[in-house]
Amino acid sequence: MAPVTPSWPILVVLAAAVLAAVAATACGGATVAADDPLVGFWLGGGSADQMTMIQVGRSGSDYIVLADPDAPAGDAVKKGDSLVIESHAVTMALQPAGADELALTFSGEMFATPHSVVLRRVTRTRYADASVAQGIAVLRRGLAMWKAGGAETYPPADEVAADGLLAQMVRWPSNPFTGGPMGTGTGPGEYTYKLLDGGRKYALTGHLSDGRTVGD
Repeated sequence: MAPVTPSWPILVVLAAAVLAAVAATACGGATVAADDPLVGFWLGGGSADQMTMIQVGRSGSDYIVLADPDAPAGDAVKKGDSLVIESHAVTMALQPAGADELALTFSGEMFATPHSVVLRRVTRTRYADASVAQGIAVLRRGLAMWKAGGAETYPPADEVAADGLLAQMVRWPSNPFTGGPMGTGTGPGEYTYKLLDGGRKYALTGHLSDGRTVGD
């Protein structure tokens, strides 16, 4: 199966004009990145459920920052070489840290001392594949919550969907290849889910850009 190139995730909470600007930034690829070391797709950390994911776009002098993997991070302000996002008791600062690297620093009331993680630039496709893996991790957390709530079995397939009960327990992941909600199927950004052992177990698989899978 040939690799699939993802579109920039579609978020209804962002204005259409801003989305168009971010998409244009993403399509600009290396040219934009060379002009602005902050713009691009960034990954850091460990496993899918612990990975830090940041994507930075620019519209004129305004920056758009989406995180883990496509939630608006807040208003971003350029301060010197850094991009700063202040939200409630947490301040996020992104600063170039070398060739194709960013230092992401968290500070504020929630942190006794600032906490930093190094992010590395990746392609849109790799970011999208990481988004699928993180989406599967989110669904697993939801399934664990379902069982912890006292259910004897895991939910049927029709409840493990964007319009099902599980979506009321977790922030439903997006399909980074289409921009819509992650849905069932075997195409890039989709997942397959089935009950095993009378519903006491399950198999959950996410499908990546090149036909590989994550999960069960």
